[in-house]
Amino acid sequence: MRLWTSPGKSSRSAQSRGIPKHCGERSVIRGPEEMKPPALFVKRGLSCGNFVLKVGVVKMMDLVMEMNWNLIIIVIILSAIVAYIGDLVGMRVGKKRVSIFGLRPKSTSSIITIVSGIVIAILTLAVLSATSQTVRTAIFSMKFVQRQITELTSQLQGSRSELSDLETRLLENQQDLLSKQLQLAAVEGRLEESETRLKEIEVELKTAKEDQEKALASLASLEEERTRLDMEVNALRAESERLREGLEYVREGRIVVFAGEMIAQTVVTVNTGGRRPSPEEVTESLFIMARTNIAMRSGTDPEDVKISLEPGSMEIIRECCASDGGRVILRLIVSENTVLGETITVSVSRHESRKIYDRDHILADVGGIPAQLGPEEAEMRLFAILRSVNFRAQRDGVLPDPLRGTVGNLSASEFFDAVDTLTHRERSTRIIVKAEDDIYTEGPVRVKIQILDD
Repeated sequence: MRLWTSPGKSSRSAQSRGIPKHCGERSVIRGPEEMKPPALFVKRGLSCGNFVLKVGVVKMMDLVMEMNWNLIIIVIILSAIVAYIGDLVGMRVGKKRVSIFGLRPKSTSSIITIVSGIVIAILTLAVLSATSQTVRTAIFSMKFVQRQITELTSQLQGSRSELSDLETRLLENQQDLLSKQLQLAAVEGRLEESETRLKEIEVELKTAKEDQEKALASLASLEEERTRLDMEVNALRAESERLREGLEYVREGRIVVFAGEMIAQTVVTVNTGGRRPSPEEVTESLFIMARTNIAMRSGTDPEDVKISLEPGSMEIIRECCASDGGRVILRLIVSENTVLGETITVSVSRHESRKIYDRDHILADVGGIPAQLGPEEAEMRLFAILRSVNFRAQRDGVLPDPLRGTVGNLSASEFFDAVDTLTHRERSTRIIVKAEDDIYTEGPVRVKIQILDD
């Protein structure tokens, strides 16, 4: 319960109790709540200087209801009893004119009245102390409470100072936090840039690895190419050595056949149920054909030409004669350069034979040849056409000559007759090359040339 008095009734200043300095009201006893007047007793429009508690008639009932009437009634009754007793004692002393300490009766009556008042005060304090903890504290522990208030006020001031320091430190920490946040944002920005750069570097690294793999693959391919070229170089060196040896043979004598040259070929036809040629007959036929070709070339007697088979060649001939049906080509291939008078060593190669072109099959058809060509240009154009025929025949399965790489031949008279016809044409020309007869795998490719208006 808050008890209020008017200004000037307390020994302490309003500021020491938390009331604003410019306000004049003071409190006698402060409760646990903050010192300020109840809103019910504050009149609107009053300034702080008039902020004095005035119990209004309208609000009096509220204050009356808050009083401790039990305590008040007990105090009044005790005071009345003590006063009554004191009055009775005073009256009797006055009538009997009793004197205390040799004083006059009137003075003795005054002393009795004073003692009665003292007893009333003592009884009042005793009753209040017995019934109220607050009164006991105010009477018996006031200085202790004041010391506590002083200490608590000092602690409050210290706490306020600490609070101010903490607020200052909080502000500094907030500023540091803001600075750290800005630094963190900058670091995160740099981190994001670094991550972006890292991704770019990873892409570049991946590209570099792919390029490296391609380079390694290219290097492997180049190594393979190098190995192949080394093998070719070795083969060319061997060929060079062989040619050098052949040159020595040439210097010493006349070479009649060269290594890889075909000197004879025959077709063995085995009909099912028919007569089979013997290996000896086939071998003799090949030898006769080879001796005749070499003798015509060297101008010697065929009987003087000596031929020997490499090991394993006779087995090929026997297998060919023992096969069941079909056409088989047997070729004699010279194994090494041979000088006139020496024995020619040959090997046998076997190939299956089939029909490649029918008679009059068109092997080339070239139009748009301009008129009145010069002899050289006409020869070049005709030679190019025949070369394309040679390439096409080999692609389709005709076996070429191992040494020359050709599949047929054309007489010089036929060739130059065609060239002469081309040089005298007045109009654009069309050249058609046809197969002169049925052409098989073994060849040769014999052709006829037709020159027509385009």
